[in-house]
Amino acid sequence: MIIKRLYHFLGFGMLLVGLGLPVAAQDVIRLGTELEPPVLDPTRTASASAGEITWCNVFEGLTVIDGQGRLQPRLATGWTLSDDGLRYAFTLRKGVRFHDGRPFDAQTAAFSINRIIEPNSANPQKVWFGKIETAQAKGPDLLIIQLKRPDALLPFALALPAAVMVHPDTAADNGAYPVGTGPFRFADWKRGHSTRLERNDMYWGKKPALQRAEFIYMQTAAEKETLLAEGLVDGLVSVTALTNRFLIRPDFQMIPRRVEGKTLLAINNARPPFNDLRVRRALAHAIDRVRLSALYGPPFKPELIGSHFAPWRPGYINLVNRYPYDPARARALLRAAGVENGAPVTLKAPPTDYGRYGSLKIAADLEAVGFRVEVEPLDWRRWMSEVFEQKNYALTLIVHIEPMDLDIYARDDYYFNYNNKAFKAIWEQVLNARSESELLHWLGEAQRQVTEDAVNVFLYMLPELSLMHRRLTGFWEETPIPSIVLEDVRWIDP
Repeated sequence: MIIKRLYHFLGFGMLLVGLGLPVAAQDVIRLGTELEPPVLDPTRTASASAGEITWCNVFEGLTVIDGQGRLQPRLATGWTLSDDGLRYAFTLRKGVRFHDGRPFDAQTAAFSINRIIEPNSANPQKVWFGKIETAQAKGPDLLIIQLKRPDALLPFALALPAAVMVHPDTAADNGAYPVGTGPFRFADWKRGHSTRLERNDMYWGKKPALQRAEFIYMQTAAEKETLLAEGLVDGLVSVTALTNRFLIRPDFQMIPRRVEGKTLLAINNARPPFNDLRVRRALAHAIDRVRLSALYGPPFKPELIGSHFAPWRPGYINLVNRYPYDPARARALLRAAGVENGAPVTLKAPPTDYGRYGSLKIAADLEAVGFRVEVEPLDWRRWMSEVFEQKNYALTLIVHIEPMDLDIYARDDYYFNYNNKAFKAIWEQVLNARSESELLHWLGEAQRQVTEDAVNVFLYMLPELSLMHRRLTGFWEETPIPSIVLEDVRWIDP
């Protein structure tokens, strides 16, 4: 799981309206972001923050999901699949080197894949690669991946940050000193302050316009106000509508970012009374998603969802109206399930603004149908420990940002505690699909199953904008992988 924070800044005053503030040199960019990664190696952490900085900048995969949401070759130039669906052959790009000068070849690619699937692997997306038997080099430029069972989604999985290519001599140290093949190389990490990247002048592809990029971690609203007002950052990676007062500054602009953030009220399906389907469906009817999504205000228009799937992806099924807002129906379902009026429930809220403010709105809706709700704020360390790892929770409001992550509902040990043979059978059909039409059909069936089971309350797609200096261009407007890809970013003349 990859989890994404939504940034929300309050209290900007007149100090923000000054003009003529300094900007970075024409080949340098300084970006403000809130969540500092625990490590810089996305193969070692479930936090999206590592990949946001290093994916497609420092590290690259065999494939990539590009800025238009398309699956494309990256360090591979192409691939074929055997007739029985059990053998992928990837042709690798020639002349690629890691930042320390070591060559990238089929041996290092095989090492990277086998490292993911080894028994003691801590890779956060290991489950995506469970059908791989082995990866082997056949010469310097040909990688063979042998499967135990067919997996139609493997080329997509190889585009995830957790599947980037690493070298055996440097893999152990990538958490603090990442060495990849990308257009930028790691320069410095000042813990608690910033991470700096520099252009990789021996990059195999197009040379970036930027010489240096610095990601500055900003923990408080005061820091954000001050750094932006004094011209010490050139943009904020993600903002909510409550910062749109920045639009009074003609030197900055809001840039839309379409992300894969599925916002949901996650439910512990094993904890009474939520192990009862009627109770979970009652929650779905109890929450006013339109009112909840209005939290963001204009210009944000969050798109409502009815399952765990982005509306713009092929295979999407519109299930938004499966559980319309209906408090009376919710109360009737709770009575039928024997849930007493005033039943206590704790809603654990992550330290984001959708978590803090959205949880209060959801609590009000649940209390209106008979629950007595306590909202318990958690920091990220406690959320990861108590909710994600220990599954010690009843309800939590969270955003899942990873694309095409319906597979999490087939995992027995996932924090939803959802164990459904019917869904697992459907997901096997997804993986075994041998045509696009077959794949899309079974993706639709998977969406229907989790919605009918009301595994979670599916709310809306996370709305997101970035605030950037008007002279900056080249950012990806669609970010199916949570990332700040810099390869095309440049300053333009005034």
